[in-house]
Amino acid sequence: MSDGDGEFEVRLGAAFGQAGGGPEPEVTARLVDGGLRAGRRLKRARQRRTVLLAGALTAAVLTGAGTLTAPHGLPGRSSDALQVAGTAPAPSDRGVTILLIGLDTTVGAEGGPTDADPPAAELHIGTRSRGMTDTVMLAHIPAGGREVRQLSLPRDLMVPDGKGGSVQLNQVYWSAEQAETQRLREQGLAEKDVQWRGQEAGRAALISAVQQLAGLPVDHFAEVSMSGFYQVAKALGGVPVCLNEAVDDPWSGAKLPAGRSELNASQALAFVRQRHGIGTGSDIGRTARQQAFLAGVLAKLRAGGTLTDPGRLSALYGALKDDLVVDQGWSPVDFVRQVPAFAAGAGTAGTLPTVFEGNRLRAEDGAAKRILVDGAVPSAAPGGELPSPVALDGVPCVD
Repeated sequence: MSDGDGEFEVRLGAAFGQAGGGPEPEVTARLVDGGLRAGRRLKRARQRRTVLLAGALTAAVLTGAGTLTAPHGLPGRSSDALQVAGTAPAPSDRGVTILLIGLDTTVGAEGGPTDADPPAAELHIGTRSRGMTDTVMLAHIPAGGREVRQLSLPRDLMVPDGKGGSVQLNQVYWSAEQAETQRLREQGLAEKDVQWRGQEAGRAALISAVQQLAGLPVDHFAEVSMSGFYQVAKALGGVPVCLNEAVDDPWSGAKLPAGRSELNASQALAFVRQRHGIGTGSDIGRTARQQAFLAGVLAKLRAGGTLTDPGRLSALYGALKDDLVVDQGWSPVDFVRQVPAFAAGAGTAGTLPTVFEGNRLRAEDGAAKRILVDGAVPSAAPGGELPSPVALDGVPCVD
């Protein structure tokens, strides 16, 4: 590491409270207070360093070198969708809110097939290369960084469409992407630019819809395709989960015994995508699976010391680089390493309470903000379905 790189790491560590025995509360509070103000002060410096370090990091990934002690998790592409999304709710002075998007697609961040796409049959998705949002989660870290509050938003949930009507949450991204793609093709733009700008329109539309639903600004976001999910699960070498009962679901491909299992990449996708045979078969039951898998991933990372292992960090970056998109200037790896709640497994994962109005799924106004910011425990609305919250400090058993 050069003197310049070392100086940068010292400044980064001081700003984020990384030095010494761990984050000091007052320093960490500045980190997460009001949407990562301390991090934003370093944004330009970090972007300059990113340009210089990108070549070295890429070389390390390709050659398997383990000399980097603090990889920055550089994504395949960075997105301007947060800025494009426009006006957001007034920022909270009590933490950072992150939107996690999982796409039902095998198209990579560059708009084409990834380097190591798994067979479509193995993913149980048919032959589609495009899809809708399969997973939408909000993660809120209150000031101090001592807890993570994660909230799954059912993809069948109805949200405003910006035109006086409503649309299912999982269609927001896809609809905006298709409209922008058609418009740009009519203008004669190159297909690669058409695909990326269409996806940017989809991201911006989804961010706006989630902000309106939650009543909170989205400070950062990360998007991953199913291929990326598959590759990360593969790089981890198995993820621990626990089932209350054995499952055998031909729709998702989930075939697992009761009790604890170590999932390979194909099993991991089947585990989080199964909805048939869980509860009423709605998307609500599946959110508990996604939360349990997240808890299992965190448990595996903690148990294996991955956050301090440069080789494993490089492998995870290599697995994600073709399939991950994050907002411009944000480093998820830095963020996870410097928020104490992730290492401690301190937090819970819940599902936004909803209720059926006819055949439409709706959420109570203000419920997401009460759960994420105020720490309220999610509770089922009368006649509604809601899985129990999942603790992130172990491997919980779920249906």
